[in-house]
Amino acid sequence: MSQSPSKQNESTLHFATDACALGHFLIARVCEANSAKGICFLSLGDDPSSQLSELAAAIPHHELVEAPDSFQTELAAVRQFIGQPTQSLVLPLDLRGTSFQKRVWEALVQTIPGETITYRELAERIGSPGSSRAVGAACGQNQIALAVPCHRAVRSDGKDSGFRWGLERKRELLDRERVLNRPSLRTGKNQLQLAGFDAPSPNPKSPTHSCSTPLRQPQT
Repeated sequence: MSQSPSKQNESTLHFATDACALGHFLIARVCEANSAKGICFLSLGDDPSSQLSELAAAIPHHELVEAPDSFQTELAAVRQFIGQPTQSLVLPLDLRGTSFQKRVWEALVQTIPGETITYRELAERIGSPGSSRAVGAACGQNQIALAVPCHRAVRSDGKDSGFRWGLERKRELLDRERVLNRPSLRTGKNQLQLAGFDAPSPNPKSPTHSCSTPLRQPQT
């Protein structure tokens, strides 16, 4: 049955899933009129169906479309980073949040594998000393794992802090990064490709991807 014109014009949420050394990951972006935006969601988990439910709740009011063919470059980049995080995972991103959250996420993007930063240091880095708790909350509300590396944010007292996708995954990610990068931490900053951020140079346009067949979800 064909869709009505209004339905055809609605934006869709394209996603793909894959297995990795940390379980499974799900990656997604919004597609409007056959033009795709940057990555707006990247999660880690054990159950792809639960991750899909998390995606639908995090970015509602979009038709979910499984489109693995349009994510081949991104899927390979995520797998490469998880397997050998010697360089930061750099993807075109479509981040959605408050201006404060984006400042926190931008500061996190500037960190490098093998480095950790305390919530207090993050607060100072964004010019908001004394806002450690708000910074921690912003880290917890990050919807893009790995590319916005909130796993590198730690407590000042050295105790384990939470991680949206599981504390054991956070420890594993940090251990992998430290082992591979401790001998010679790089000092260069990462190139930002973030929609909505005040980057020093214009953001490159995201590649265009054709829309795929919508995935029908079970009725709840």
